Amino acid sequence: MDKKLRKKQCREEVRKRLESLPKEYHEEASQKISEFLCGMEVFQKAGSIFCFVSTPTEVNTRSIIQHAWSGGKQVAVPRCLEKGQMEACVITKEEDLEEGKFGIMEPKAGCKVLMPEQIDLIVLPCLSCDKKGNRLGYGGGYYDRYLEKCTGVRVVICREKLMLDEIPAESFDQKGDFLITEKGICPIKG
Repeated sequence: MDKKLRKKQCREEVRKRLESLPKEYHEEASQKISEFLCGMEVFQKAGSIFCFVSTPTEVNTRSIIQHAWSGGKQVAVPRCLEKGQMEACVITKEEDLEEGKFGIMEPKAGCKVLMPEQIDLIVLPCLSCDKKGNRLGYGGGYYDRYLEKCTGVRVVICREKLMLDEIPAESFDQKGDFLITEKGICPIKG
């Protein structure tokens, strides 16, 4: 079966699972994932982090961002550009955000751009992930393109109940270095 078609089927399966999960599970999983991530040595040592601003169906990243700010870290969040490109823009407070493309909160115009090589830690979103670090995204390829330029440590965050046994990977798909679920931290091999 074609990998694009298989990914589409995976997205449909995960979205059905997502709809059936109780709100309490989302909240508890988000809290545990945040605690694991913020407790990591790589997080504590990072001077700059690049973290997505979560939507209501994703792992909640607000506490991760708040924790980074309270630790004196530079926090950058994605701004979507044309043709599947994005940039990392520094925010220092919630008010630096406004609704952008796809209804996702993005940095306002005028926020400083952080170059990919200046980022120490990247927190990656996904609809799902497998234990090998293959991410199932939303299909736009924004992160795959952006990560080609990054040298920082990549952490994929995913709720355990949305994990799949295997996600079809294509040559351009970028993996994480670590996977964090509410059950713990898993280093990703090769």
